[in-house]
Amino acid sequence: MKLDATQYLRLNKIQELIANVGESCHKGEAIKMGQAVFDTTINLLSNTIFSVDLADPNSSSAQEFRKIVCDIMVEAGKPNLADYFPLLKKIDPKGVRRWMTVHFN
Repeated sequence: MKLDATQYLRLNKIQELIANVGESCHKGEAIKMGQAVFDTTINLLSNTIFSVDLADPNSSSAQEFRKIVCDIMVEAGKPNLADYFPLLKKIDPKGVRRWMTVHFN
């Protein structure tokens, strides 16, 4: 199965997460669990698809990527009048399509 073929990758990313949490505990640092889980999930997906980590907490481009993903999730979660009234799709009264285009570009 395809899922079984990437089991080592999932195990590796979980071990990295546990190691990072353990390191923070030994240093007495606070752990941002939301960010740690987000980074692990993004790295797991990006490694499966692109064979590269996209969420390195020490990388400014990774932090920018995280911000863009969060912005897209916020925009995608907002209610859109055009979803309820198809006649408004061309008008885009709340600017959802415009903002999503900005984020995706």
